[in-house]
Amino acid sequence: MGLGKTVQTAIALALVLGGNTDMNRALIVAPASLVANWISELERWASPLTVRQIRGNAKTREALYWLPIPVLVGSYEHIRRDGLDRIPSNCFDIVVLDEAQRIKNQQSSTALACRLLPRKCSWALSATPLENSVSDTRAILRFLEPNNQRADKHGMMARLDRVMLRRRKNDVRAELPPVILQDMRLELGPIQRERYDALWTKRRAQLTRFRERDRGAVLLGLVTKLKMICNFDEPAGVSAKLEALQTVCESGGPEARILVFSQFVKTLDWISQRTPSRYGMVTGSMKQSDRLAAIDRFRTGRTPRILFVSLHAGGVGLNLGEATHVVMFDRWWNPAVEHQAIYRAHRFQRDEPLHVVRFLVNKTIEERIADILETKQRLFTDVIENRGVAEIGFSREELMEVLDLTEDDLVGLPENPSDWTRTAST
Repeated sequence: MGLGKTVQTAIALALVLGGNTDMNRALIVAPASLVANWISELERWASPLTVRQIRGNAKTREALYWLPIPVLVGSYEHIRRDGLDRIPSNCFDIVVLDEAQRIKNQQSSTALACRLLPRKCSWALSATPLENSVSDTRAILRFLEPNNQRADKHGMMARLDRVMLRRRKNDVRAELPPVILQDMRLELGPIQRERYDALWTKRRAQLTRFRERDRGAVLLGLVTKLKMICNFDEPAGVSAKLEALQTVCESGGPEARILVFSQFVKTLDWISQRTPSRYGMVTGSMKQSDRLAAIDRFRTGRTPRILFVSLHAGGVGLNLGEATHVVMFDRWWNPAVEHQAIYRAHRFQRDEPLHVVRFLVNKTIEERIADILETKQRLFTDVIENRGVAEIGFSREELMEVLDLTEDDLVGLPENPSDWTRTAST
């Protein structure tokens, strides 16, 4: 993360498309929030190439595919809509997938549309080619080598060795200031603890009301509600984590610029209303112009400043090297997304260490989730760093482990659906 994959790709395209080769056209597919950044970086680092964004209605987009434009940049959403019937054959020489983990579900329409794109060469960019299980990496390999479907352990390792170029920060700039990581363990106050324990005690009774096919969603919904209570108790207006955040802000000093990540927009809304006035917000529901404005104020406005960021919306594509502190208000389901968020701030321009604080509430499911995240991190290291293979995902069994449940606890017939299946996650 943060090693300049975008810049490297732009320069590579300028060399290949502008050189003595039979390569003339490229398509870059990126998350919608990063398309503008790609246009800017290509104009800066590959200025000889004409670049256009895929936009407009269906007819306008189809015309762009037919025109001899050297580089087109479009979103995964556009490719999903256009890939099957609007993109002509033999249209592109090179197809680049940015944040290629977006196609990790091989059965999704997005993954299928990307695999069907006409091309001679396939490039995939990702700092997190494995998020939950080895199948994530297999999906990317299927895009890179569509004619090689060998999926056994040894075949996959051989393919990774052949196609993957992995660089680490220490390989590029060993003197980059370190990340100072602190797990801050917290205790719930009496009111929060009472509400948490009441919900925890009722968890078995709630689950027995649902049919087997509904229980996966119910398990996730129950975990979500427990996590939300760990964040704050809305009726009472109390939060042990908010008190800890205020301590971090005070200890950061007058020049602090603090990023606060949460997976819940509702949490960000609640805590932002109880913090000093100099703060901003970045969530997935915001217009891109509003997000960029909030980021610009964070970078250049008066200090101290806080930027509240939805973990899923702000975990990729942002450059927030001005931050002095990162606070993980709650934990995401896999460490790869968390690392993406943290390394938005740990960039090459840094001169000072980055302080990262992760909140963890004692005697709650947060401890159990942290244990599973450590297992997932070992999986990533085994597969991507050491080329080993193991199959681990955040499965129903792991959700039950988090909730301290067994199959015997899930006995009973359902009556009606309930709001347990709803989550507050973005």
